[in-house]
Order: sequence, then structure tokens, then C-alpha cells
Amino acid sequence: MLTDQELNRFIEDGVVTVDTPFTDRQIAEASAAFDRLMPFQAPAPGQAPRHRVAVTRYDDPVLLDILQHPFFEAVSRQALRAEAVHFFQTYLITSYPQPGVPFSFDQHVDIQYGLDDLRAEPRRMLCSFFLWINGVNERRAPLMLRPRSHWLIAENRERDPSLRGSAPRVAGVKLAQLPPLPYADPTPIVARAGQVSVATTATIHGASVNVDTEPRKAFLTTFVAEGVEIELPENQAAAKREYDPELRRHLRPDRAHIVAA
Repeated sequence: MLTDQELNRFIEDGVVTVDTPFTDRQIAEASAAFDRLMPFQAPAPGQAPRHRVAVTRYDDPVLLDILQHPFFEAVSRQALRAEAVHFFQTYLITSYPQPGVPFSFDQHVDIQYGLDDLRAEPRRMLCSFFLWINGVNERRAPLMLRPRSHWLIAENRERDPSLRGSAPRVAGVKLAQLPPLPYADPTPIVARAGQVSVATTATIHGASVNVDTEPRKAFLTTFVAEGVEIELPENQAAAKREYDPELRRHLRPDRAHIVAA
């Protein structure tokens, strides 16, 4: 669970990094699972290497035990002011080192909310978790994030009659296409292995280049309050409709409720 101060940071800044109940053994086993699922592969002749590898569905028991841990459900209920929450999406991402490449990062939002969405009870928004499977420093592909930018965007949407009251939908928008508002400077999110950054991807954020010597491994999952509809692009919605029943079957009977039937 989050303390009152941590919860306020999640709401106001859009991200807070906290300790978790996961053991060193669980994190080490998860790291080994990442290596099995997403090994670095030498590129074919004439092709560039893939330094960022992602998986969006899995049935590895080690990773499923993390996904179904009550911690994510409990924190989501608290952060979203909801009596019940459901699993929304999951991603596994390994960012491999890129020797000789200058540090750079992307900047975008995955979703935009209005003020009513952020203030509703339950909140009409996603609660995203970035569980760091190994330590993240300022060189090892940290998530770059502009604190409180989700509030500036929400306030701007409130002033636009065509956007006020529109339902939240997942749609990536680059910084250049967002309103020119007084956003904070990008901040690197650093953490120890086993910590989690609880975030909203309505903040301006982005992946950065790994200029360190070790890969960065991130376990991502998102939850939504029961009864709250978040629209997905059709390809993601189709993948979710296919994966959710399969995922539910793989979970323990006492945890299967986190995936909506």
C-alpha cells in the first residue's frame, strides 16, 4: 500500500517510486525469465540490431506469480479510489546497451484525461506499474518523465469545448503534437531492483537509450477501476480480447478475479 505522501505524489506528479513485497529471489527468477523470453539476438546481415525487445503475453509461472500478486490490486484500488479493479494490459521490456550511441529519449503521452476523469470516484484512468527487475540508473535507459504534465494537459482539455467530457482512449501523441504548455523538464526515474514506479502514462514520458553496460528490464502492468471504460486501438483491443481469457485460466483460482470475465 502507498502512504498518504506517496499517494499524493502519484496523483500530483504522475509518478512515485516505492518498495514492493517481492523478494530478492522472485526478482532474480524474473530476471532469468526475461533472459529466456527476450534474449539479445544478433541481427541478420544488412539489418540493424534490436536493442529494445518487448513481450505482451506470456505464461511463464514466475512472471504470472508477479502479475497476480495482491500488491498490484491493492495499490490500484487505493490509487484509483475504487472498490474493485481489473487487469488491463501487461508488457515486458528489455532495453539492451547501445555502445557508442549518445543518450536520447522519446517524449509522448499514451492517453489524455480531462479534469473530471482525474477527480472522479473511482478515477477514470489507468494505474500503471513499472516494476524494475534490475536497478535503473541515469544511464541504464531510465524512464524520462515530466512531472505534473497530465494536469496541464487535462486543464487545457477543459478549456476546449470539443474535448471537454470526451472518454479516455489510448492513443500515443508525441510532444510536438501536444499543446505548448509550461511543462516541467524531463526527469529520469531511477530505482533499485524490485522497486516499482506507480505512474500514469498521461504524463509526458518516454523510453531512453541504454548507454550503460547492462540491460534494463522492466515488468509493466496496468489496472483500471471496475466499470470504467478505457478505449484501446482496435489491434490492442483484439489482442486483449484474445489474451484475457487465456490469462485468467493460468491464474490461481483465488486470483483469477483480477481479469474481468
